[in-house]
Amino acid sequence: MKQVELLRILIEEKAVVKLLKTIGSKEYPTRRLLKRLGAYGYGHKLLLRAERKGLVERTTVKNKIKNKLTPNGKRVLKLAKEIGV
Repeated sequence: MKQVELLRILIEEKAVVKLLKTIGSKEYPTRRLLKRLGAYGYGHKLLLRAERKGLVERTTVKNKIKNKLTPNGKRVLKLAKEIGV
């Protein structure tokens, strides 16, 4: 992803950035992630949006979907910390 696209995500998708901060460097099952985020319906839509943008990778392991950051997601987090978002 280009730097411009990452900046656009930071500006337009503040809720997605919060989701990425919640995931951090860990790998979360979807239910535990949404419970920690505190938003089930809207949080799940954000999670799917982040997956479409290539920020989160979702894998199925024994009937559970695990979520972790992709390299692009980590770049967005690093940029958010540098800017102070």
